[in-house]
Amino acid sequence: MIFRRAKLRLALSYAAVQLALFAAFGFGIYYYVTTAFDYDVAEGDSAVATAEAGFATLRNGIVITYLALVVLIPVTSYALASLAMRPILASFEAQQRFIDDASHEFRTPLTALQAQLELGLSRQRSTPEYRTILGHSLHSTAQLSETLDGLLLLSRGAHDANVAMRETEVGSIVADAVDQLAPADAARVLQPNPPELRISAAPSMLTRAIVNLLTNALRYSTAGSLVSISASRHGGMVRISVEDHGTGMSREDQDRAFDRFWRGDDSRSSEGRGLGLSIVKEIVGLHGGRVELESELGVGTTASVELPLSR
Repeated sequence: MIFRRAKLRLALSYAAVQLALFAAFGFGIYYYVTTAFDYDVAEGDSAVATAEAGFATLRNGIVITYLALVVLIPVTSYALASLAMRPILASFEAQQRFIDDASHEFRTPLTALQAQLELGLSRQRSTPEYRTILGHSLHSTAQLSETLDGLLLLSRGAHDANVAMRETEVGSIVADAVDQLAPADAARVLQPNPPELRISAAPSMLTRAIVNLLTNALRYSTAGSLVSISASRHGGMVRISVEDHGTGMSREDQDRAFDRFWRGDDSRSSEGRGLGLSIVKEIVGLHGGRVELESELGVGTTASVELPLSR
């Protein structure tokens, strides 16, 4: 409602300014033509009558044109106002979505944290019991921090990516992503040497996307099974693929996998927050690429990221 009123006020301002300028322009033309005509040198009444008829035609043309502009300019002004307000509206919607997401996702860990602290204060406890309560509290705060980082990345991603873009070697991004995993997880990742491929990227953000794909693959794979990551060239694109041999996903789950906070039935008992693939999609989109899932229940999933090669 606020933006609609602002858009209308902006459109009215545009229309008023334009109509005033056109009115001044039309009056100026008419005034110049009529005052520039020298009646003294006109020969005969017929010449004067012809001039007067010409002035009347000019006047009528200016009036009719102005009336047409009175109808058209408000429409074009509203369109221009909508165009001008679009970035502001997008920014507002992003902020509102951040607030809604934060309030939705922070409620559970905050409630858990409050309950644990209240439990610790309810009576005198032994040192091991306090350690257990503090451990649970620390886990809840870690969940809050992880969720907040993800939401901030989603809400500020475009600006951060534009600032940090530079030519980068794909192999270094893949290697950095594997290095960020826990040692036990990194040992389960098959990482063949990729060909030398260079892309324009924000390395830290793209590494975060690859880490999320690897984390998902490891989390939902059969215990002890291996996950492979590879990079290859396909035309003018680089394809980074992460393949696991886990439980797989149904077609319905694949369609919803990139929604914020969505988690499949098999993942609700895991540590994930439902933001991993949303962040991947956002980051890859900022790099002008796309991300796809190919999955079969009981067989596994392959997540592929395609990014344009550097020119």
